[in-house]
Amino acid sequence: MKNTNIRSLCQIALMAAFIMACSFLVIPIPFSTVPVTAQTLAVALTGLLLAPKESGASVGVYILLAIVMGRFSIGPSTGYFVGFLISAVVISLIKGKKNNPLRYFLAALAAIAITDLCGMVGMMLALQCNLVTAFIEGCVVFLPGDLCKAVAAALLAAALRKALPKALSA
Repeated sequence: MKNTNIRSLCQIALMAAFIMACSFLVIPIPFSTVPVTAQTLAVALTGLLLAPKESGASVGVYILLAIVMGRFSIGPSTGYFVGFLISAVVISLIKGKKNNPLRYFLAALAAIAITDLCGMVGMMLALQCNLVTAFIEGCVVFLPGDLCKAVAAALLAAALRKALPKALSA
């Protein structure tokens, strides 16, 4: 039992650190107030590699770290942070027990929808913009990259689960 708890804590800490590291990979977009980051890839991988509780805990720890480090502020990106938390848990619930890259991809697509929806709501509240503007600036501009990240997350998760079955038994 103790080994399981230690493994879970290590997984939570490692994935929180991974998400934080990915938050530094930023590409500003001239036509959106929210930049492209590698966080969505990291959150998808977290959900695909860990159990729902651990996935949620990892993103929760990441958000706390982001607040402490000053990398989180209330603004147009706030909704995405909420979306990350929900997405990590949902993707983990959808992924299933078998190592199935197609199912992983579909779970990642669901996570993208949740993250983008939360992000759009956050943009509407923070920027006082309408739904169409929030949809274009908070969702449409990210779709090509998000689809690539979903494919990458599915393939990486499948490869990692195959290579490290005992370490990733969620």
